[in-house]
This record gives sequence, C-alpha cells and structure tokens, in this order.
Amino acid sequence: MKNTLGALILGALSLSAVLSSSDVAQAQDRGRPPRGSYLQTCRNVRTERGTLFARCEDRRGNFHDTRMVDWRRCRGDIENDNGRLRCSGRR
Repeated sequence: MKNTLGALILGALSLSAVLSSSDVAQAQDRGRPPRGSYLQTCRNVRTERGTLFARCEDRRGNFHDTRMVDWRRCRGDIENDNGRLRCSGRR
C-alpha cells in the first residue's frame, strides 16, 4: 500500500511538472517582447502563439498593423521595414 501511494504521488508530481512547463512557455510568449530595433518605431507590441504583432510606423509617419509569424526563428535583428516587421539576418 505504501509503495502504491508513493507511486501515485510521484506520478502526480511528474504530471504537474509537465503541465507547468507548458504554462511557463505560454506565459513567456505573452511576456516581454523580443529585442530588436523595431521597438523604437513600433507600438502595441505583443506575442501570441509564436507570432509577433505590432503597430509600426512607416517613413511617412503612418502606422500599420503588422505581424511576424514564428519570430523565434529570427537570428538577426527584428526591424521595422517601412511599417512592416522583418527579420534582418538568418531565419
């Protein structure tokens, strides 16, 4: 009986750890925006499920809603290219 109870507790703790690590990954995606020069000319920046959303200024001073799918793959700078998010460098 003691071994069964120990196994159940260990199983519950393992499941809890797996679920909380998934929650942490989702929370990080909704946390701070990724670094990049785009932050100087973009506002309303947020991430959701691997997509970066922002409202970025173009050369004329107009703002545009833009997004970058799978922003984590960008190994260079995330920049504002005339109102659009772009990865300068390797993806």
